[in-house]
Amino acid sequence: MNNQPIKVQSEEQKNPEQSLWRAVLSQAIDDAFGPSKAILTPKQRRESLVFLTDYEDVSFTSVCEYAGFNPKFVRDKIEKTINEKNIDRKYLQELRLKVGGSHVG
Repeated sequence: MNNQPIKVQSEEQKNPEQSLWRAVLSQAIDDAFGPSKAILTPKQRRESLVFLTDYEDVSFTSVCEYAGFNPKFVRDKIEKTINEKNIDRKYLQELRLKVGGSHVG
């Protein structure tokens, strides 16, 4: 019998593509809602907010699905964060129009 320890693969090791898309989604959330960073411009923060709040956009839906998440689950988490941070909904609508999000509602 082999005395070597059994290696259990993590989810990331099982699916590196899913891990990559989770990192993309996590970075977008950090860019939109995280603390200000010297390397992040206000325009980049606005673009992240638009991406994360344009729930009907195919890009948002695709990234969520590639990451292994239901887009509705992610949307609910984003909405909770918007509420906690008291982000004005009218401001988000205006951003989507300015930045070019596909949906206003």
